[in-house]
This record gives sequence, C-alpha cells and structure tokens, in this order.
Amino acid sequence: MGEEDALKFLAKRFKVTQKEVLMGIGDDSAVVKIKEKNCLVASTDVLVEGVHFLPGTQSARQLGKKAVLVAISDIGAMGASPAYLLCSLGCRREDAKQFIEDLSQGVEDGCREFGLCLIGGNLSESQTVFISVTALGEIDGGKIVRRSGAAVGDDIHVTGTLGDSALGLRVLSGGHGSITRGYGRFVSRHFEPTPRIAAGRMLAERGIASSMIDISDGLLRDLGRLTSAHGLGAEVELRDIPLSPDFLSVSSSFCEDSYSLAICGGEDYELLFTSQAHARASVREVSRLCEVPISRIGLVTGGGKIRFLDGSGEVFYDTEGFEHFC
Repeated sequence: MGEEDALKFLAKRFKVTQKEVLMGIGDDSAVVKIKEKNCLVASTDVLVEGVHFLPGTQSARQLGKKAVLVAISDIGAMGASPAYLLCSLGCRREDAKQFIEDLSQGVEDGCREFGLCLIGGNLSESQTVFISVTALGEIDGGKIVRRSGAAVGDDIHVTGTLGDSALGLRVLSGGHGSITRGYGRFVSRHFEPTPRIAAGRMLAERGIASSMIDISDGLLRDLGRLTSAHGLGAEVELRDIPLSPDFLSVSSSFCEDSYSLAICGGEDYELLFTSQAHARASVREVSRLCEVPISRIGLVTGGGKIRFLDGSGEVFYDTEGFEHFC
C-alpha cells in the first residue's frame, strides 16, 4: 500500500460527520470552525532517522529547527498563520540529556523566527530518533485555500527555486567531504527550508490562489495532488521551472538530468499554487511585497495527465515513465 492509497483508506475509515470540521484527512492541514468566522488549522509532520534524515549528518539543533519549519509550511499552504506547536521526541537513552538540550535550542530558534509558542508534547525513549511536530494556526474560514479548486486554464505558479534541497541531500549522501568543496549552500537549503508563510497568507487573503500546496514530495507528485487527483491535468514548460544559478552550475556533477532533481527531488517546501490568468498582476504584487520570487511555470489542463514540455512544445517528460528518471 502506497502513501496515497493509505490516505484514501484512512479518509474513508474516518469520514468526518461533524459539521464544524471543514476539512479532515486529505489536505495539507485539518480545519475546524471554532468561531463564527475563525477556524483552527492543524497539521502534523514527523522526521524519522534513516528516512527523513541521515544519521550523523546534522546536529540536533538543526533537526529541531527543521522539524518546526516543515510543520508550519503545511499551515502556510492553507493560507493560515501558525501560532502554537506541540512537539514529540524519541531518542536513545544514552544521548538523551545532550540531545534534548540541543534539539530544544533548534525548536526555540524556529519559534523565535516565526513568533510561535511551544505549548506541550511528549518524550519517549527510542533506538530510532524521531521528532514529530503538530502546528496549530488560525484563519478566516472564508479565506482557506485547499488543494482542490484549480480549473482548466488556470496558471500554475511556484515560489523560490526548486532542486536545491534535493541536491543538498545528494551531497550529504556522497560524504561530508563534498560540503567543503563549495556545496554548503545546498546542504543549508536541505537542513533549513524556508516556509513561505507570508506569501501563502497574502495569496489567501487577497483571493488570488484557487488551489495551493507546499512542495514536500517533489513538483511532479505535488502538482498531481492539485490537478490529476481532481480529474485535471497540467502542462509545464521546463524552461520556466525556477532553478538557481548555483544549481545549474553544479547539478550535472550529481545527476545526468538536472530537471529530475528539480521535478522529483522534494523537500523544497516552496508554495505551488494555481490562479486565474487575470490575477497575474496580483501575483507579481505579492512577489514584490513578500520579497520572494514567484514563477509562472504552466497551465492547468483537462484529461488528468501532467506533461513537461521543452522549448519547442514537444513532450520532454510526462507522467508515463517519468518515474524512471527519479
């Protein structure tokens, strides 16, 4: 059973019947109406040793901050403002004292940067280190941006640049020596992503985004969650996918096809959203006000298929067989 099948199974098993629950399993965050207009937004994320991070490659402080950043990214993808955190930690007994001290410093770093408050959690002994963070936020119920909502003809946009985090993971997988050869920037992007809270909130408040998600599992998979999961498709121009100059200059040393890292790599935590064509000026305004680049990379289509096109309009990648490049 894959992740998507598991989520469908759980959503069916725990079908929401309470009218105050506006969104349950299946989106970036759950949404519960708590006042006439205001809604509670909740999301949980977990980092597991050997799955989400390589043992010995980053400090407990770095892990603590990253756990906070990836958790609140889901809140931002709904257009909400994160406010409170619950953190659960499992670590080895022999490392517990120093590990907890260092990890808590990282959590505090993330809380300070985004004005968050840690209000509780749980501690457990475990031979496999894990950090689970539940983020709680708030939003006007009329401003929520869901994964569903895109329509044929909508523009597809992405914030920032893609592929840097995946390249950082390749560097780490190749050994620590690579970091000293000029690749530290990519490792930093992997260790410390930038959740686009302000941009997500502004896109929601101004009614610009018709659908939105943060890119945690790669552009291809997360774009599918906005489009093909709802019977739609997409056409993306490869040349419009934002890649940093540093990425372009060194990615060929780690991968024959640079676009595979940008499209399939994951853990970018940039916002991927759709909007109507008439909102292009508004998107540019959000980019200016939030001081974050936003690139239009394609269009929503019908048919349920995602295609990546080269500069001549020919299909360079599509969803049939693209997995082979990942």
